[in-house]
Amino acid sequence: MYVTYKDKAAFFLVYIREAHPDSVLNTLVSGEKKLLKIGQTETTGARKEVASKCVETLKLSMSTLIDREDNKVNYDYAGWPERLYVIGVDGRVAYQGGPGPWGFKVEEAVQWLANNAK
Repeated sequence: MYVTYKDKAAFFLVYIREAHPDSVLNTLVSGEKKLLKIGQTETTGARKEVASKCVETLKLSMSTLIDREDNKVNYDYAGWPERLYVIGVDGRVAYQGGPGPWGFKVEEAVQWLANNAK
């Protein structure tokens, strides 16, 4: 979706507080595979560090934003681990996927972009 529509829409991964703190995950750190325990992130610095590991591990090329310590994005958008939103240029929600993980329907968001992205 990002590759297809990146010239018509801005895409962001928003890192919020951990949904499953203390999970042990396969990660890449400086190019090496490592199992890391990912704890809860309460500070912007800690979130930035974990988000960087996520971006490196998943080899993401889209921009990443970090939710503030007050968890405003998480609360405003009910940020589940897998949630899709399209925000219009007017700042309003133009498309909202269903609650994750069952509402994570990339095909539905792609169809919305195909019909509405200019």
